[in-house]
Amino acid sequence: MEFKQLILLGPPGSGVKAQAQALAQRWHIPHVSMGQLIRGAIAKGSALEAQPYVDAGELVPDDLVIKLLRKRFEQPDVMLQGWILDGFPRTVAQAQWLNEWLSKVGQPMAQVAYLKAMTGLLINRLSTEAGPDVPISTIRRRLTRHQKETLPLLNYYKQQEQLTTINASLSNLEITQTLSELFEEETGAARYIQDESELDSLLAKESLLVVDCMASWCGSCKLVTPLIDQLADAYKDRVNVMKIDFDANKHVPKRFGLKGMPAVMFFKGGELVETLTGVMPYQTYNTTLTRFLE
Repeated sequence: MEFKQLILLGPPGSGVKAQAQALAQRWHIPHVSMGQLIRGAIAKGSALEAQPYVDAGELVPDDLVIKLLRKRFEQPDVMLQGWILDGFPRTVAQAQWLNEWLSKVGQPMAQVAYLKAMTGLLINRLSTEAGPDVPISTIRRRLTRHQKETLPLLNYYKQQEQLTTINASLSNLEITQTLSELFEEETGAARYIQDESELDSLLAKESLLVVDCMASWCGSCKLVTPLIDQLADAYKDRVNVMKIDFDANKHVPKRFGLKGMPAVMFFKGGELVETLTGVMPYQTYNTTLTRFLE
């Protein structure tokens, strides 16, 4: 699977934390929360100087948050697996440092997604969370302050061509799927199914579905992948031809009784009707799919 580095930004009520957690679970990569790093460091006594800023609801100084984040980013899981980051950066100086540091350690600049929602929707969400004791005017001032603080950061990421704006008025599942698609440009014509819940959703709505169960370490899979991409391109207006990663979805082979990999599964009406195991000529995949289209 592709190495992923994603920064999530958004106003209060946009669901940044929930999306970071959902994507980290879906992609099996670390979720790095700046808020958790700061609270953890305070609890350990290694960043007590941050406590007054946290208590006052103010931004912790750049040098301190950069120190904490760099220590976390130098750990093996983040360096090797990728990451999803929320709560950082909060300033242009922090964003510039991160881009420079990533370049220094030989990693690409991260993708940045801003979760944008209508003010009225954010106020409704926040007022529900806060309860009746918090006046709407207080919530509105909080959103206005965030917008003012975030605008220079968004402008910086636009200039760097890193920023994508996401409609956060959608359902949580729709937002998660939209964010997932940020990393699907280089997967070929057949995109990845991220997990079993997405697979189940596809089986429920697709009359015909083709799924290539593969793994990055599987040499034979690498021979089949371009054939599946060719199939997906040939039938893109008629059939959903997709891939699913074995390592991220280890229950799938057992669920469908797969005997080896690569295994290309053909589903019709939500039921598995044929499985082709091993490396086959393109014509075999094409003929099988055509048969189920008849």
